[in-house]
Amino acid sequence: MRTSDDLFRLIHSLSRTEKGYFRKYCARHVIGGENDYVALFDALESMDTFDEAKLKALLGDHPAAKRLAASKHYLFQQILEAMRLYHASSSTERQIVELLEDADFLWEKALYDLAMRRVTKARELAVAHDEYAFWLKTISWYKNYRHVVLERPESDGSTDPLSKEQLDVMNLLKSTIEYEELGNLFHYHLLRSTHGDADGSSARWIAQLGEHELLQDIEKANSRPARLNFHLALSNWHYYHTHNTEAALYHAQALLDMMEADPEIAAARPDWPLTFLQMWLQRNIEAGRYDAYLTRIDDLWADHGKRPTRNIEVKRFFRAMNTEAVYALRSGDVTRIDERYDFIRTRYAALRERIPAQSRIAGAFLYARLFADASRWTEAGHWLRYVGMEDDELRPDLHAAARIIRMRQATVEGDRDLLRTTSRSLKRFLSVRNMATSRTEAALSLFRRLSDVLTPIQRRSLFDEIRRRLDSHPTTDPFDPIGSAGLHEWLDVIAPPRQER
Repeated sequence: MRTSDDLFRLIHSLSRTEKGYFRKYCARHVIGGENDYVALFDALESMDTFDEAKLKALLGDHPAAKRLAASKHYLFQQILEAMRLYHASSSTERQIVELLEDADFLWEKALYDLAMRRVTKARELAVAHDEYAFWLKTISWYKNYRHVVLERPESDGSTDPLSKEQLDVMNLLKSTIEYEELGNLFHYHLLRSTHGDADGSSARWIAQLGEHELLQDIEKANSRPARLNFHLALSNWHYYHTHNTEAALYHAQALLDMMEADPEIAAARPDWPLTFLQMWLQRNIEAGRYDAYLTRIDDLWADHGKRPTRNIEVKRFFRAMNTEAVYALRSGDVTRIDERYDFIRTRYAALRERIPAQSRIAGAFLYARLFADASRWTEAGHWLRYVGMEDDELRPDLHAAARIIRMRQATVEGDRDLLRTTSRSLKRFLSVRNMATSRTEAALSLFRRLSDVLTPIQRRSLFDEIRRRLDSHPTTDPFDPIGSAGLHEWLDVIAPPRQER
């Protein structure tokens, strides 16, 4: 177990009903020493944070304490086994696996017809939910059945229908993989751009993406997942590269339409409805269509239907939280944030370790920027601390932007010592990561000179100079720390541009 303790995290991820089921499972399945493991379970459940010494104290003279490492490993496996039973058949993949396991058992009992009924059901699920690997597996079952049991391969003398079906499925799988690869490479180059992209190779790759043969015609996308990834890639490309908000929205709308017209998409991938709805909402924000955004944003927060898994619950929260912050920043309307702020703040703290790292730091930074722009520095500081808790290698562009926001605050509060230390920290940070640009140099020049005592006229002259320097080096880079920190907008607020005579 790691220091953070995997078992502790697993137990605290369980719902109340899951914990109750596990205790019943122990009573039925664990023979001999079950009290040892339940005692360990109860001790870990009672702790707010993991502490090995406290755990041993809670267990006292219990036998589990004497073989703690082995007991934790055994309990971890028992919880997983219990949860497999508790959540049996709750996902398509699990249903298919169980059907094929049943078929395997029945086959070994020579109950071939009963086995093939399960295989047929598994095939139907695989076809409906784009589970191509399982689909291929069921075809192998059919081939084996015809060869071993019926002793007559299906053929018209020139073709084998089952082999042809396998080839067709492999083409669907190939198309799916090709578009997934394209999306993964795009994601890689975007993340590389957050580190500065010193040689410009990621920028060149992204620029050329729109010319890729797979993105010229949707007819090239043979499978349903491939068609979804076709629109996903183009919406992201227009959003991050061409900045064509209407084109980005067009493809986001196509994704939403496909999902809402085909319930099997959500059944196959429960996270996709959240992904596509969030994308559609963000594209409407960028296009300035705030009314459209307001008609659907509550759907991102809402949980319609059956209780979601913890995975979906976490994804729903951070997607809604981050999207609301983007809307508030773009529209200037913080009403929805203020209405939910206590919930957002406490829920983020509770779920933070379960939120994917990229979304976690992005969300914290968005709220820091939002409150900084509103001069709500206490709240901004709360979220900046979360940004600072993340590894510097994770979104270095946001770590740089967070330092700039800190210097904005120090300027407003007249804290020249903080200005000096933070500007030095930013300079080292940019140098080590080879992220220095003309724009970051302008920002550093601004804050270094603001740490000196300046007259109002000197300050005003400095603000005008830095604004001109930033204007002379415009950028559309979505990962530009200066843009992310809102430096230009802040300058316009504290020192509005002079009116030309």
